[in-house]
Amino acid sequence: MRKVHLISVTEPLLFDLALAIHQKGYEVSVSGVGLTDTTLARLEKEGCTCHGDGWFPERLTKDIHFVVLGAAVRQDNPELIRAKELGLLVLSIPEFIFQRTKEKTRVVVAGSRGKKTIISMIVCALKRQKLAFDYALTSEVPLLPDRVHLSYEARIAIIEGDEHVTSALEKRFQLEFYRPHIAILTNLMWTSATDHATPEAYHTTFRTFASSIERGGKLIYFDGDPVVKQLAQGVREDITAMPYDQHVVVEKEEKTYLQTRYGDFPVYIPDRFFLINLNAARLACRQLGVKDADFYQALSEYSVSLQP
Repeated sequence: MRKVHLISVTEPLLFDLALAIHQKGYEVSVSGVGLTDTTLARLEKEGCTCHGDGWFPERLTKDIHFVVLGAAVRQDNPELIRAKELGLLVLSIPEFIFQRTKEKTRVVVAGSRGKKTIISMIVCALKRQKLAFDYALTSEVPLLPDRVHLSYEARIAIIEGDEHVTSALEKRFQLEFYRPHIAILTNLMWTSATDHATPEAYHTTFRTFASSIERGGKLIYFDGDPVVKQLAQGVREDITAMPYDQHVVVEKEEKTYLQTRYGDFPVYIPDRFFLINLNAARLACRQLGVKDADFYQALSEYSVSLQP
């Protein structure tokens, strides 16, 4: 059984990744600072080895197949130093996710707002159609039991794109690794918390993301954001840029319905972005083989279930 070690398992995505790797048949060990008794108990229950709270570089051995490095790990981390001394293969989270989804159709949802909602809608539609999919998410999606799921069978992988720095060893941004077949770009709102010094640097990262789309891929973009629209207009000729905006609704007898060519579907609108996000998810699902009529039925049921 191949051994894998994950550094900084207190990062939520890395914790779920550890469990997913173990479920794939690997012998998994983890470490981190700030581990609670609850977390340690869960790791033990799931079969992952953890020697307690803190770093244990002496526990790393040459027979470890690879090490996955959390985004928050610093260059002076004693386990990272030991891994390099032993000549172990060290991968960042996005590098690992790409390697495990390389043969799948990758859908990457990126942008400053709406990612979680769009992913929830895609998940809802795929589940209703009984289409198997893998996923790697930074957000918690109520329709899913955890943030990461990896399988051999699924031909689709849904990835939540993150614009932050990848790791202590890799200063490229996480978005730059995934090479999507279908990319969704919502809107771009720069803040200093994005790991980018200026708006221009932030926009450059997303231009790089758009240029990383696989040959013949799709860029589904929000037409209402001028920066995103300009970016989409500059993509390679082999990439199909598909704009989206707010979906049309109609009011009847004090109820709201999605107005579609397949009829009107009742819908609950929890916020002003919901109808915009819905169209992004619809276009992505269409590329994955979900018919619009089936998508509308799924989203109608999903939205109504959100009513307080």
